[in-house]
Amino acid sequence: MENNIKRERLKEFYFKIKDCQLCELYKSRTNFVFGSGNANSPVIFIGEAPGKNEDIQGKPFVGQAGRLLDELLFSIELERSEIFIANILKCRPPGNRDPRIEEINICKNHLFKQIEIIDPKLLCTMGKFSTQLIINTSAGITGLRGKIFMVNSRAVLPINHPAAALYTPSRMVVLREDFQKIKKVLGMKGKLTDGIENIEDLEVVDYSSSGSTLRAGGDESSISQNKDEQLGLF
Repeated sequence: MENNIKRERLKEFYFKIKDCQLCELYKSRTNFVFGSGNANSPVIFIGEAPGKNEDIQGKPFVGQAGRLLDELLFSIELERSEIFIANILKCRPPGNRDPRIEEINICKNHLFKQIEIIDPKLLCTMGKFSTQLIINTSAGITGLRGKIFMVNSRAVLPINHPAAALYTPSRMVVLREDFQKIKKVLGMKGKLTDGIENIEDLEVVDYSSSGSTLRAGGDESSISQNKDEQLGLF
């Protein structure tokens, strides 16, 4: 019953925000890209914004990056239908430019509501923007990826964006290692911190004690369809 409630809440939220016009990006979008996957997923993968193909199809992570994500999920015995994927921004920035801080601050509450409804065990942030937003930092992704952060009692694992590995093949090895960490986190029973010292390659940093919340990181200057298709995905 609880699983059905999450799905219905997510559907209700989609209909509430699908015509969003809170920022200027609605003027140039083809589709509002809500996100897709399982409303009962134990993990939400968070990217930054839809690209050209995502804007056309109204779904996140399609094209080459999507195929790579599917391959990486398969390597840890997961399918896309079992997880949920969302972006900070729900509309494509023109020319695939980086999200602007004002756009993030307007759109982030949509993402936070999705997190609240799905209530996953793990947030997997892909790339700089989603990582800075979720763990409330201005640090770059290089020093953060591969570590487990505790934010408001929830596990967060920053990883490189899969698209980066398409342009820099050397990052593929690191990306595959990080997906193995995802598998370990999802396989843990009870609280993440229980017995964590026995897992040699997982480093846990507790951000919750500092009062960190799901909001844009401290120095703001550092953060530089079809409804039937959408609703069939969660």
